[in-house]
Amino acid sequence: MSMVRKCLDLSETALMAICIAMFAVMVALGIATVFFRFVVESSLAFPDELIRYLFIWLVFLGAAIALRRNSHAAIGVLVEYLPAPLKRGAVMLASLASAAFFAVLIVKGIELTERVGPQISPALEVSMAWVYAAVPVSGVFLLVYTLEILAWQRSAPADKLSTLGN
Repeated sequence: MSMVRKCLDLSETALMAICIAMFAVMVALGIATVFFRFVVESSLAFPDELIRYLFIWLVFLGAAIALRRNSHAAIGVLVEYLPAPLKRGAVMLASLASAAFFAVLIVKGIELTERVGPQISPALEVSMAWVYAAVPVSGVFLLVYTLEILAWQRSAPADKLSTLGN
C-alpha cells in the first residue's frame, strides 16, 4: 500500500506543479494584456482566450487536489453525532456516491471531448477538445483519490472518519 500511496503523493505533487505553472502563465498573460492594451495601444488576440482555458484546467485539476487534501466544503454536523457503525456507513456512502458521480463525469466527459473535437477556438485556432479534456482528466484523478479515501474510511477508527488522515 505504501507504493500506491507514494504514487498518489507524486501525482498530487505533479498536479500542484502544473496548477502553479498554469497560474503563473495566467498572471503573466494578464499583465502582458494590460501592457499591450494601455502602453503599446495594440491589444493581443490570444491571451484572453488562453487565460480562460487555463483557468478551466486550473479549476478542474485544483478540485482533485482539494479532494485529496479533504479541503472541499462539507456539512458533517449530523455525521459527527451518529454512532460509530452508522458514521462509517454514512461517510462511505457519501464517498461511493462521489465515486459514481466521478465515473459518470469521466464517461460523459470523454463523449463531450470527442464531440467538440472538430470545433476550433477562435483566437488560438486549436481544437476545443483540448479545453474540454479537463473534465475527464480531472474525473480520473477525482475517482482515484476517492477510491483512496474509501480504502482509508474502511479501516480508520470511527472518531477519525471526518478527515482523510493525511
